Amino acid sequence: MRKVILLALICMSVIACDKKDAAVPQNEVQSASIPYRKAATMSIAGADLKVDVREIVDTRCPKDVLCITLGDVKINFNISDGANQTDLDFTVKGDKKADFQVFKLGDKEFILRVSEVSPYPISNLAPKLEDYKVDLSIERK
Repeated sequence: MRKVILLALICMSVIACDKKDAAVPQNEVQSASIPYRKAATMSIAGADLKVDVREIVDTRCPKDVLCITLGDVKINFNISDGANQTDLDFTVKGDKKADFQVFKLGDKEFILRVSEVSPYPISNLAPKLEDYKVDLSIERK
């Protein structure tokens, strides 16, 4: 009888500790690599967002130079969902925890994260604006 009670208690504790991952909605994240001045469409939570990189100002320290400051990249995005649009000024400082920005389109909020801006500058080669690509992800907040 003790074994049956012990087995029942073990089964009940396993069931009680079972995670309900299916009940927690997961945010959908879409990633893209967007070339300078070329728009890309990303589908996020039923909204088709058109993302366009309008302007890039790269003041990062070239990788073969010793600089006092690291510099940053300033990017201007135009983001629209067909009915609404917004211009978003974004500064990438190289801190993964801080390289994100919240923006609104209509009554929906989104989070834009920039993971990389390439090419990285080299002292004797100045990249053309047409060569730049921005790796980003957008998720619904």
